[in-house]
Amino acid sequence: MINNRDLDYFVTAAQIMNLRLASQNLNITQPALSKSITRLEKELSIKLFKRAGRGLELTEAGRILYQRGLALQSSYHEITEVMNELSSGAGGIVRVGISGSSTQFLLPEICKMLQSQVPNMKLEIQIGMNDVLFTLLERHAIDIIIGPLVNYESPVVQLPVTADRVVVCASSDHPLAGKPTSLRDLSRFGWILPAKTVSMRQWLDGIFYENHCPPPDVKVEISSLASVPGLIAKSGLLSFLSENILAEEEFISRLIRIDNEQLVMERRVGITWLEGAFLSPATQKVIEVTKAVGKKMQMESRRVLEE
Repeated sequence: MINNRDLDYFVTAAQIMNLRLASQNLNITQPALSKSITRLEKELSIKLFKRAGRGLELTEAGRILYQRGLALQSSYHEITEVMNELSSGAGGIVRVGISGSSTQFLLPEICKMLQSQVPNMKLEIQIGMNDVLFTLLERHAIDIIIGPLVNYESPVVQLPVTADRVVVCASSDHPLAGKPTSLRDLSRFGWILPAKTVSMRQWLDGIFYENHCPPPDVKVEISSLASVPGLIAKSGLLSFLSENILAEEEFISRLIRIDNEQLVMERRVGITWLEGAFLSPATQKVIEVTKAVGKKMQMESRRVLEE
């Protein structure tokens, strides 16, 4: 039977890939760490590390055990968390990854509702693009993602809660402001965009490619567009933002939508978690509140359209 301490030591060593640093991190001696790994390899009858120059490299068995070890550690953490919630009556801690645009139009209402219903709950929030957030989700570093629903290679559960539109925008005094524009017009100006690994950027580049136009001339590549509307307003560069951000009172007079119907991206916004993942009572509460906020937003949108 695998010794839990040996497995924990191995996971730390596999994360750091340096036995000296790993032993310091674990507050044990390097010989003690080496002995622990040797004991684990003997128990499993297979090598977990191999030499790669002056460093270490995981074997195929080592990579598999590392992934399973991370999942097991996450399960231990989840069990402890739930037991603490049940015993203390506290709201618990939920680790949320959220897109930049959702921090503007969803997060404030989610936090407001949670504070009124579960004042003892604590949210640990990571803001980022879908590629970064999903990496954190796979590593069990966050519990759920709130933001645009995109296709992932790994099996996930996705729950739509509202909708969003992403459009081309710029400062109100941009040369293209107030006039219909073609893709070729847009390709002549500089842009602020996320990395090519982000689904929104891939969609945008795809539209230019399909219409035989030069791709956007990216002058600034940034990790979160929602955090830089002020930069867009002052830089003279085009960007691709949620209409919800453009509607913020702070930016109504400074930013403007650039009119091009080909570059209107309709997207679903909701909650994503790993298929089969354990959801603590606190996490389930955040999901419930996010659904309620999304429903409220949709009702308000319909009322505005009817008026």
